[in-house]
Amino acid sequence: MTILKTLSFVFLSFFVFSDFSSGQVKNFKPFNINFTREVIIIGTGSVAAVTAFTFMENIKPFTFEEISLLHPANVNGFDRGAIGPMTEDPVGDVLLYTAYLLPVSFLAYGETKNDFLDLSLMYGEVLLIQASITGIVKGTVQRTRPFAYDDETPLSDKTSTDARISFFSGHASMTAAISFFTAKVFTEYIEDNTAKILIWTGAVLLPAATALSRVNTHWHFPTDVIVGYAVGALVGYLVPELHRTKVNENISIYPMINFNKPTLSVQIKF
Repeated sequence: MTILKTLSFVFLSFFVFSDFSSGQVKNFKPFNINFTREVIIIGTGSVAAVTAFTFMENIKPFTFEEISLLHPANVNGFDRGAIGPMTEDPVGDVLLYTAYLLPVSFLAYGETKNDFLDLSLMYGEVLLIQASITGIVKGTVQRTRPFAYDDETPLSDKTSTDARISFFSGHASMTAAISFFTAKVFTEYIEDNTAKILIWTGAVLLPAATALSRVNTHWHFPTDVIVGYAVGALVGYLVPELHRTKVNENISIYPMINFNKPTLSVQIKF
């Protein structure tokens, strides 16, 4: 399951990267890894991941009687237009899988390449947090997908547990989280304003296109993708923000990562 795979990736990354960076002094960089903070983030995320997994596993499929009671009139007017027969969504899937590879682009730029291990750990935290939040909300709300209201959708699809996890969109939220994370990281390294505008434009459009595809193929209602987009964007932005090295005009802070005792080297300019 995605949540468990993400959890395994984050734990492996944390211990491998922490050991690799042990005792090494780094030059100034926009983001820093702090052992205590990472333990809190990964620990909390892990608990949330287990909770999400439990919630998702306990979802029961619709009975035939429950399906017979589904009617488009019960859906609010704003979302009702998304109802239709279930259709495969290769576009949405491709966009999501493409998003997963976006952080690999850090290897193409010198400064982000040098910090790739730290950035990879942060990326793992984004995946862990976003997957956990999505799983908890889906397992709690259990909103019916649009295709379940349509008469043309096969009964086998309506009676699957997947028909009950419409809110909020996992595709839109995860794509937004990864896109905003990648954009936030790059714009902390790059000074060119034109490049920043282009990066953020791509970060906004990729999850928007994913969200549109999910609605057009009747997998989600508009409110599913709107909320998913917002939650994902927030996670993708806040994780690197929490790791950002704070400086002012006269003080420079240089992280020095030590597995047993994280420290900071401070240089004060007079």
